[in-house]
Amino acid sequence: MRSFILSIFIFFFFFNSIKLYSQKEIKLEYLMTNLTYSIESVKNEKNKLINEKDNKLFHKGFLPNISLSFSLPSYNRSISEILQPDGNYAFRESNNANSRISLSASQKIPFTGGTLSISNSFNRLDLFGDSQKSTSYSASWFGINLSQPLNFFNGMKWSKKIQQAKVSLDEINYKKNRIRIKGKILNLYCDLLKIKNKESILNREINNVYKYKNIVYQLIKAGKKNDLDSIDIELKILDKKRNLGLIRKKNYIKTQSINDFFNSKIMIEDSKLVLPKIVFNLKPLSFYINKYTNLFPILEGNKLLNIEKEIIQLKKNRFYNAKLILGIGFNNSTQVLGNIFQTPNQSQNISLSLNVPLLDFGKKRIELEVAETQYELEQLKLKQEKTSTIENITYLYEEINHLRSSLKNENARIYLLKKKIDRMEALLFSQKVSLKDYTYIEDELYNSTNEKINLFHKMHKKIIELEEITLFEIILHYEN
Repeated sequence: MRSFILSIFIFFFFFNSIKLYSQKEIKLEYLMTNLTYSIESVKNEKNKLINEKDNKLFHKGFLPNISLSFSLPSYNRSISEILQPDGNYAFRESNNANSRISLSASQKIPFTGGTLSISNSFNRLDLFGDSQKSTSYSASWFGINLSQPLNFFNGMKWSKKIQQAKVSLDEINYKKNRIRIKGKILNLYCDLLKIKNKESILNREINNVYKYKNIVYQLIKAGKKNDLDSIDIELKILDKKRNLGLIRKKNYIKTQSINDFFNSKIMIEDSKLVLPKIVFNLKPLSFYINKYTNLFPILEGNKLLNIEKEIIQLKKNRFYNAKLILGIGFNNSTQVLGNIFQTPNQSQNISLSLNVPLLDFGKKRIELEVAETQYELEQLKLKQEKTSTIENITYLYEEINHLRSSLKNENARIYLLKKKIDRMEALLFSQKVSLKDYTYIEDELYNSTNEKINLFHKMHKKIIELEEITLFEIILHYEN
């Protein structure tokens, strides 16, 4: 049964592989819809996963930290010189083994910026040797400590604000990368389309020159043309074949680039590419400007929050830096293990550290001035960036509309050129137009087709650029 299922699986895998490999026509829409399988998309998803894990790790840092540690018996041997009552010195050997176990927990206090910790430990000490042998136990079976800064600066609150801004920026960058990936495959597709356009034109030109060559040889035999005409035709054929060989190499390289992009043999050298017609609707210009201005506070926060934090911290620490530590605990020591939790000794501790700069020659004031000036500078840069980006949105919007109109005109021009070249082909073979005039129109058709691809490429790139700025997807429909 297993072998039968395996055989079916292999058959379908082989069938699908053949279907993929033999695919002759590749449309831009097909590549766009399969971008999730590209290496770039996989990398983008991995980066998103890393950012999500980093964010989870950050928030887990505010949860209690509980740890249990063991110290296995550690042996220590020493020999000491001891003065005897009779004035002589004797050497005594000391042997001991110490083991310890401790349990501790700590918790950050987000509202105050302090830290609360609880600890518990148990220790056993063994003394042994020729003249001594004893065992003692000690335990600090409950201890609680509070550490609290007193300068009223809550670093944890600022860390949360900065982290939230970073998460929002990571999401923006993830979406921008997805849009940029569309731009990369668009560039590859249009580059290959230009190559295939040139290859198609050259093949057609070579076929027509061969047809014209046969006509010229017949005219030479009839004495209506001389041998020089045949030499010119042979030279033209050689020139075009050389160009065709170069174009085919470019075709191979660019096809491999697309396959590498998808990490799959998604197309072959003979695959046919189609330049589609884009159908889309643009919303009013104000819509795209509003989309960007709604995103701008996130970009602004990521540039300014760290500097704001530094300014507030410098202001709080300018005249003094204080920290309060409070603690209470219960501990005991005994020679009998069963008495370790009886009649514990209580201990308390309180400490207040205060650091007041008496003479710092104005260093803290200058540090604050530098931070405030840097903040103002970043604000100016952001204002300038916002203005230039809105101008860029306006330019992109108008450029897209202009390119759409230009593309429409170029389509009409190509239609007329194809109509003209079909008529001239009959005139060429009937010797009513020269090969030079016919070749000139072929070049015009090639250039016009290339220009159409360029206009399509530019317009699509402008659309992608507008999407990247506003993070609003412009729905495109491809008509082939």
